[in-house]
Amino acid sequence: MRPRYITFIPGLLLCMMPLNGQDTWYGSVSGMQVMYNPAWTGAAGAPVLNISAYSFLPGNGFALKSIYASCDGYMPGLHGGAGIWISDDILGVVMNDLRAGASYAYHFRAGRNLYINAGLTASLVNRGIRTGSVILPGDIDPFRGITGGSSGYTAPANLSRFDLGAGIAFSSEQWYGGVSVMHLTQPSLSDDQQEHDRLKRLYTLNAGASFKAGGKGLALNPSAALFAQGEDVTVYLGTEALFKGLMSGLAIWHASRGFTAAETSLGWDADPVKFILSYSYILAGGDALFKGTVLVKAGLLFSFNNVEKRRAVHIIKLPVL
Repeated sequence: MRPRYITFIPGLLLCMMPLNGQDTWYGSVSGMQVMYNPAWTGAAGAPVLNISAYSFLPGNGFALKSIYASCDGYMPGLHGGAGIWISDDILGVVMNDLRAGASYAYHFRAGRNLYINAGLTASLVNRGIRTGSVILPGDIDPFRGITGGSSGYTAPANLSRFDLGAGIAFSSEQWYGGVSVMHLTQPSLSDDQQEHDRLKRLYTLNAGASFKAGGKGLALNPSAALFAQGEDVTVYLGTEALFKGLMSGLAIWHASRGFTAAETSLGWDADPVKFILSYSYILAGGDALFKGTVLVKAGLLFSFNNVEKRRAVHIIKLPVL
């Protein structure tokens, strides 16, 4: 018989990725800004395709993974940006949360050097359950091992929920900032509509800038972010440097009920394609069993600059690492 796993989801996800009413934490949300704040839709002007893959606590064998993809760009006829995004959070061998949405942001000039984007996103959340991977005490025989056939478990059906999010962003010359409120509908991810299974509203605040060091081709993009959801607060602070196609980044992030981690990133800009690799290491906090690597990210960004040029109201240089 093919081995199956005994999975206790709340214990595996810890405070970083709790099951009940909580989003998966990705460390830096670079490349995923459209999903966290729809106001950033089309901020880069030209259409951009982002693809990312994440592995959480890879050294512990929990099979906690996530895949994300988005495509957005500025549309002159819509006076703003439009895009689509999809993410699949694979929460071990038992469960996955598949989310897909569409975003729109209206771009306008509010002053001589002040630009404002107002965005809205609508999405569907689908929770899938692999009942064949669930093992209860009645499935285990002390002599024969895992036998299955327990009658004490009723398989829940997959469910889908509608969700909304809204945000606003400001930019002036090389500076930018944004605030958003996600999960406006607070969808319940259980078939019995339990209150603790609702996705709590996620409040995000982020800001940053882009600086160029003379004519040497060196650019620095510092950024900061704050995420609040229920009783959980996460703070991120980092910067990335770009020089002649080489990208590097260094950041630190802290989860209030979790741990503090350092993140290093490397990338290569082979225009129009960018390759990205990030690694996060736990510095302090968390359970003693979970020291070490907390998150590994691989990403690909493709810019369609040579396909179609669209003049946005104001181009914003968001972090890519």
